[in-house]
Amino acid sequence: MPTTFPQRKIITLLTDFGSIYPSQMKGVILSRLSDVALVDIAHDIPAQNIRAGAFALMTTVRYFPKGTIHLAVVDPGVGTKRRGIAVQSGGHVFVGPDNGLLIPAARSLGVPKVRMISQKFEASFTFHGRDIFAPMAATLAEGESFENIGPRVDPVELDFGKPHHSDKGIESRVIFVDHFGNLILNLAEVPEGDLKLKDRHLKRVRTYAEAKGIEPLITIGSHGFAEIAVNQGSAADVFGLAPGDLIVLERANCSE
Repeated sequence: MPTTFPQRKIITLLTDFGSIYPSQMKGVILSRLSDVALVDIAHDIPAQNIRAGAFALMTTVRYFPKGTIHLAVVDPGVGTKRRGIAVQSGGHVFVGPDNGLLIPAARSLGVPKVRMISQKFEASFTFHGRDIFAPMAATLAEGESFENIGPRVDPVELDFGKPHHSDKGIESRVIFVDHFGNLILNLAEVPEGDLKLKDRHLKRVRTYAEAKGIEPLITIGSHGFAEIAVNQGSAADVFGLAPGDLIVLERANCSE
Protein backbone atom coordinates (compact mmCIF):
# COMPACT_ATOMS: atom_id res chain seq x y z
CA MET A 1 0.00 0.00 0.00
CA PRO A 2 1.23 3.54 -0.72
CA THR A 3 2.47 5.57 2.20
CA THR A 4 0.01 8.22 3.37
CA PHE A 5 0.99 11.46 5.04
CA PRO A 6 -1.05 13.71 7.34
CA GLN A 7 -2.65 16.70 5.64
CA ARG A 8 -0.65 19.18 7.66
CA LYS A 9 -0.31 22.70 6.31
CA ILE A 10 3.21 23.77 5.36
CA ILE A 11 4.32 27.41 5.37
CA THR A 12 7.86 28.24 4.26
CA LEU A 13 9.60 31.46 5.20
CA LEU A 14 12.28 33.34 3.27
CA THR A 15 13.55 36.78 4.33
CA ASP A 16 16.58 39.02 4.64
CA PHE A 17 15.72 39.61 8.31
CA GLY A 18 18.51 37.71 10.06
CA SER A 19 17.87 35.90 13.35
CA ILE A 20 15.34 37.94 15.35
CA TYR A 21 12.44 39.18 13.24
CA PRO A 22 11.42 35.85 11.64
CA SER A 23 10.44 34.55 15.09
CA GLN A 24 7.85 37.31 15.35
CA MET A 25 6.34 36.25 12.03
CA LYS A 26 6.24 32.65 13.26
CA GLY A 27 4.58 33.76 16.48
CA VAL A 28 1.81 35.48 14.52
CA ILE A 29 1.19 32.31 12.50
CA LEU A 30 1.33 29.95 15.47
CA SER A 31 -1.13 32.09 17.41
CA ARG A 32 -3.63 31.31 14.63
CA LEU A 33 -2.76 27.71 13.69
CA SER A 34 -2.24 24.83 16.07
CA ASP A 35 -0.99 22.31 13.50
CA VAL A 36 1.33 23.82 10.92
CA ALA A 37 4.85 23.01 9.74
CA LEU A 38 6.97 26.15 9.51
CA VAL A 39 10.01 25.61 7.29
CA ASP A 40 12.81 28.17 7.03
CA ILE A 41 14.18 28.46 3.51
CA ALA A 42 16.59 31.26 4.43
CA HIS A 43 16.83 34.38 6.54
CA ASP A 44 20.33 35.39 5.48
CA ILE A 45 19.45 36.76 2.04
CA PRO A 46 21.67 39.84 1.51
CA ALA A 47 19.82 42.88 2.84
CA GLN A 48 17.38 44.40 0.32
CA ASN A 49 18.65 42.10 -2.44
CA ILE A 50 15.41 41.14 -4.17
CA ARG A 51 17.14 39.20 -6.96
CA ALA A 52 19.08 37.01 -4.52
CA GLY A 53 15.87 36.29 -2.63
CA ALA A 54 14.02 35.51 -5.83
CA PHE A 55 16.73 33.08 -6.91
CA ALA A 56 16.78 31.26 -3.57
CA LEU A 57 12.99 30.97 -3.60
CA MET A 58 12.83 29.83 -7.23
CA THR A 59 15.38 27.05 -6.78
CA THR A 60 13.76 25.72 -3.59
CA VAL A 61 9.98 25.66 -4.03
CA ARG A 62 10.00 22.75 -6.49
CA TYR A 63 10.94 20.40 -3.65
CA PHE A 64 7.81 21.15 -1.60
CA PRO A 65 4.45 19.42 -2.07
CA LYS A 66 1.43 21.04 -3.64
CA GLY A 67 -0.56 23.00 -1.10
CA THR A 68 2.51 24.66 0.39
CA ILE A 69 2.27 28.37 1.19
CA HIS A 70 5.49 30.32 0.65
CA LEU A 71 5.87 33.48 2.73
CA ALA A 72 8.73 35.54 1.30
CA VAL A 73 9.74 39.05 2.32
CA VAL A 74 12.67 41.02 0.94
CA ASP A 75 11.08 44.42 0.95
CA PRO A 76 13.07 47.65 0.46
CA GLY A 77 9.75 49.41 -0.30
CA VAL A 78 8.05 48.54 3.00
CA GLY A 79 5.70 51.32 4.11
CA THR A 80 5.40 52.82 0.62
CA LYS A 81 2.59 52.43 -1.92
CA ARG A 82 4.00 49.15 -3.23
CA ARG A 83 1.32 46.45 -3.13
CA GLY A 84 1.16 43.25 -1.17
CA ILE A 85 0.20 40.27 -3.30
CA ALA A 86 -0.64 36.58 -3.21
CA VAL A 87 0.29 34.41 -6.17
CA GLN A 88 -1.16 31.02 -7.04
CA SER A 89 0.82 28.72 -9.34
CA GLY A 90 1.27 24.98 -9.78
CA GLY A 91 -0.71 24.16 -6.66
CA HIS A 92 1.40 26.46 -4.47
CA VAL A 93 0.60 29.91 -3.06
CA PHE A 94 3.09 32.73 -2.51
CA VAL A 95 2.60 35.73 -0.21
CA GLY A 96 4.79 38.82 -0.11
CA PRO A 97 5.53 42.25 -1.58
CA ASP A 98 4.87 43.08 -5.21
CA ASN A 99 8.47 43.82 -6.17
CA GLY A 100 9.32 40.81 -8.33
CA LEU A 101 10.47 38.59 -5.46
CA LEU A 102 7.76 35.94 -5.90
CA ILE A 103 7.44 35.85 -9.67
CA PRO A 104 10.40 33.70 -10.86
CA ALA A 105 9.46 30.98 -8.36
CA ALA A 106 5.81 31.12 -9.35
CA ARG A 107 6.66 30.95 -13.06
CA SER A 108 8.94 27.97 -12.44
CA LEU A 109 5.88 26.02 -11.25
CA GLY A 110 3.26 27.10 -13.77
CA VAL A 111 1.23 30.09 -14.92
CA PRO A 112 0.87 32.55 -12.03
CA LYS A 113 -2.46 34.04 -10.97
CA VAL A 114 -1.89 37.19 -8.96
CA ARG A 115 -4.20 39.01 -6.57
CA MET A 116 -3.61 42.14 -4.55
CA ILE A 117 -4.03 41.78 -0.80
CA SER A 118 -6.98 44.07 -0.15
CA GLN A 119 -7.71 43.02 3.44
CA LYS A 120 -6.79 45.77 5.89
CA PHE A 121 -4.41 44.93 8.72
CA GLU A 122 -3.22 47.01 11.63
CA ALA A 123 0.36 47.38 10.52
CA SER A 124 3.52 49.26 11.36
CA PHE A 125 5.24 51.22 8.60
CA THR A 126 8.41 49.11 8.84
CA PHE A 127 7.41 45.45 9.35
CA HIS A 128 4.76 44.25 6.92
CA GLY A 129 6.27 40.75 7.07
CA ARG A 130 4.90 40.39 10.59
CA ASP A 131 1.85 42.64 10.36
CA ILE A 132 0.43 41.87 6.89
CA PHE A 133 2.09 38.94 5.14
CA ALA A 134 2.27 36.51 8.08
CA PRO A 135 -1.44 37.03 8.94
CA MET A 136 -2.31 36.65 5.25
CA ALA A 137 -0.38 33.36 5.05
CA ALA A 138 -2.18 32.13 8.18
CA THR A 139 -5.54 33.15 6.74
CA LEU A 140 -4.85 31.13 3.59
CA ALA A 141 -3.71 28.15 5.65
CA GLU A 142 -7.00 28.34 7.56
CA GLY A 143 -8.82 27.80 4.28
CA GLU A 144 -9.58 31.27 2.92
CA SER A 145 -10.34 31.15 -0.81
CA PHE A 146 -7.62 32.61 -3.02
CA GLU A 147 -10.28 34.47 -4.98
CA ASN A 148 -11.31 36.38 -1.86
CA ILE A 149 -7.89 37.91 -1.25
CA GLY A 150 -8.46 40.83 -3.56
CA PRO A 151 -8.63 41.91 -7.20
CA ARG A 152 -6.49 40.43 -9.93
CA VAL A 153 -3.43 42.51 -10.78
CA ASP A 154 -0.43 42.41 -13.08
CA PRO A 155 2.63 41.93 -10.89
CA VAL A 156 5.99 43.64 -11.03
CA GLU A 157 8.15 41.35 -13.15
CA LEU A 158 11.68 40.19 -12.43
CA ASP A 159 14.06 38.03 -14.39
CA PHE A 160 17.74 37.31 -14.08
CA GLY A 161 18.72 38.73 -17.43
CA LYS A 162 20.58 36.96 -20.20
CA PRO A 163 24.28 36.63 -20.98
CA HIS A 164 25.68 38.62 -23.88
CA HIS A 165 28.50 37.85 -26.26
CA SER A 166 30.93 40.68 -26.85
CA ASP A 167 34.42 41.18 -28.24
CA LYS A 168 35.75 40.66 -24.71
CA GLY A 169 33.95 37.37 -24.18
CA ILE A 170 30.69 36.35 -22.53
CA GLU A 171 29.15 38.98 -20.29
CA SER A 172 27.18 37.40 -17.46
CA ARG A 173 25.82 38.52 -14.10
CA VAL A 174 26.26 37.05 -10.64
CA ILE A 175 22.72 36.38 -9.43
CA PHE A 176 23.52 34.63 -6.16
CA VAL A 177 26.43 33.86 -3.84
CA ASP A 178 25.91 30.82 -1.65
CA HIS A 179 27.26 29.96 1.81
CA PHE A 180 30.46 28.55 0.28
CA GLY A 181 31.18 31.68 -1.74
CA ASN A 182 30.21 30.04 -5.03
CA LEU A 183 29.18 32.54 -7.70
CA ILE A 184 25.97 31.50 -9.46
CA LEU A 185 25.59 33.09 -12.89
CA ASN A 186 22.65 33.73 -15.20
CA LEU A 187 24.00 31.03 -17.51
CA ALA A 188 22.16 27.78 -18.14
CA GLU A 189 25.25 26.03 -19.50
CA VAL A 190 29.01 26.32 -19.34
CA PRO A 191 30.35 27.87 -22.57
CA GLU A 192 32.65 25.74 -24.71
CA GLY A 193 36.40 26.24 -24.72
CA ASP A 194 38.89 27.41 -22.13
CA LEU A 195 37.62 30.24 -19.96
CA LYS A 196 39.19 32.70 -17.60
CA LEU A 197 37.91 35.35 -15.22
CA LYS A 198 40.03 38.32 -14.20
CA ASP A 199 43.04 36.63 -15.86
CA ARG A 200 42.59 33.41 -13.86
CA HIS A 201 41.90 30.14 -15.63
CA LEU A 202 38.63 28.38 -14.77
CA LYS A 203 38.85 24.60 -14.86
CA ARG A 204 35.78 22.97 -16.41
CA VAL A 205 34.60 20.22 -14.05
CA ARG A 206 31.58 18.14 -13.05
CA THR A 207 32.51 17.94 -9.37
CA TYR A 208 34.38 20.37 -7.13
CA ALA A 209 36.94 17.70 -6.21
CA GLU A 210 38.13 17.50 -9.84
CA ALA A 211 39.96 20.77 -9.22
CA LYS A 212 43.05 21.11 -7.08
CA GLY A 213 42.87 22.82 -3.71
CA ILE A 214 42.26 26.57 -4.08
CA GLU A 215 41.86 26.15 -7.85
CA PRO A 216 39.10 28.18 -9.55
CA LEU A 217 36.57 26.12 -11.47
CA ILE A 218 33.33 26.41 -13.40
CA THR A 219 30.54 23.85 -13.43
CA ILE A 220 26.77 23.41 -13.53
CA GLY A 221 25.42 23.46 -9.99
CA SER A 222 22.54 21.48 -8.54
CA HIS A 223 20.26 24.47 -9.24
CA GLY A 224 20.82 24.14 -13.00
CA PHE A 225 22.90 27.29 -13.45
CA ALA A 226 26.60 27.73 -14.19
CA GLU A 227 28.62 28.57 -11.12
CA ILE A 228 32.19 29.61 -10.46
CA ALA A 229 33.74 28.07 -7.39
CA VAL A 230 37.12 27.56 -5.76
CA ASN A 231 37.80 24.08 -4.45
CA GLN A 232 38.20 24.41 -0.66
CA GLY A 233 37.90 28.17 -0.94
CA SER A 234 35.55 31.05 -1.72
CA ALA A 235 35.20 32.33 -5.28
CA ALA A 236 33.48 35.45 -3.93
CA ASP A 237 36.59 36.29 -1.91
CA VAL A 238 39.11 35.28 -4.57
CA PHE A 239 37.45 37.36 -7.29
CA GLY A 240 35.97 40.09 -5.08
CA LEU A 241 32.45 39.65 -6.47
CA ALA A 242 28.94 39.94 -5.04
CA PRO A 243 25.34 39.40 -6.23
CA GLY A 244 24.48 41.77 -9.06
CA ASP A 245 28.04 42.17 -10.33
CA LEU A 246 28.65 41.93 -14.06
CA ILE A 247 31.52 39.69 -15.14
CA VAL A 248 33.22 38.81 -18.39
CA LEU A 249 34.15 35.20 -19.06
CA GLU A 250 37.07 35.51 -21.43
CA ARG A 251 37.90 32.80 -23.92
CA ALA A 252 41.52 31.68 -23.68
CA ASN A 253 43.72 28.87 -24.86
CA CYS A 254 45.31 27.97 -21.61
CA SER A 255 47.38 25.02 -20.48
CA GLU A 256 47.47 25.90 -16.77
